[in-house]
Amino acid sequence: MLLLGRLAGGIGTSLLFSAPEAWLVGEAQATGASGALGDTFGKAYAGDALVAITAGQLASFAAGARGASGPFELSVGFLAAGALLAGLTWKENRATPAAGGDNKEGGVTIRDAAKVAVSDPKILLVGSVQALFEGAMYIFVLQWPPSIAAAIGKAFAGGATPYGTVFSCFMVCCLLGSATFGAVAKAGVRTEVSTLGMLGFATLAMGAAATGTGGAVAAALAPLAAAFFCFEACVGMYFPSIGTLRSRYVPDSHRSVIMNLFGIPLNLLVISVFLSIKRLGVSGALRVATGALGLATTAAAALVYLTRDAAATSE
Repeated sequence: MLLLGRLAGGIGTSLLFSAPEAWLVGEAQATGASGALGDTFGKAYAGDALVAITAGQLASFAAGARGASGPFELSVGFLAAGALLAGLTWKENRATPAAGGDNKEGGVTIRDAAKVAVSDPKILLVGSVQALFEGAMYIFVLQWPPSIAAAIGKAFAGGATPYGTVFSCFMVCCLLGSATFGAVAKAGVRTEVSTLGMLGFATLAMGAAATGTGGAVAAALAPLAAAFFCFEACVGMYFPSIGTLRSRYVPDSHRSVIMNLFGIPLNLLVISVFLSIKRLGVSGALRVATGALGLATTAAAALVYLTRDAAATSE
């Protein structure tokens, strides 16, 4: 059942991180509102963080009332509400048929999407940032509970870890990150430049966490929590940033397929780490995440360099 659930979850995640964004960008282009996409992404992910803060508290309440299965039971109602909302309110959105595609009806094949991605270095760089950052993020998602639990156990002599509260704190940091993106965008800073700064800060935060969890002694709670909070703020800034960059450089006709193509190296990175987790340990996994973030920062720097002339012309 767990394997079937993860299979369904993989399908759902691929749809969640491609279809709504492709729909939004297509609708914005059709209505001439493309200039508002950055602000829209910022508000959307700020709202997502608010929902997640509430979800953390609801999950704690459900777990206390129904045991470990309580949060999963509660999530069914939200999934059903989301399905109704999408089914009743969304209009069908079809991208402009791809020219020269293998599908005679104008559909995009994986081969078409791969050719488009390889032909444009800016798409490759945006996709690399996506794969590397999100790979590091998923490694973090599975490593923060044991890290925080060990630090809390050290600080409070074996005290229980309030996972729901910690998660809500993380989501507050995500909200701050989304708000920061909105403020930076309104100040006129290029998304390419702000993304580069965010990735550099995320690399430093993850590196600090990896250093703090090294060795046999549990990390001190305050510096570890601070490093994790800083990284979560970067996560909050990342999602509207990458959404804006994809809307700018990934063609609408190929967006969904290209986004899912870059999910392949993302998952390979995460799988490789967790197949080696006994050898790496928590600190080793976080070091791998730090390396991935460093590579993402390099890709973002290359994107800034490639787009400098276009930015100068627009100014």
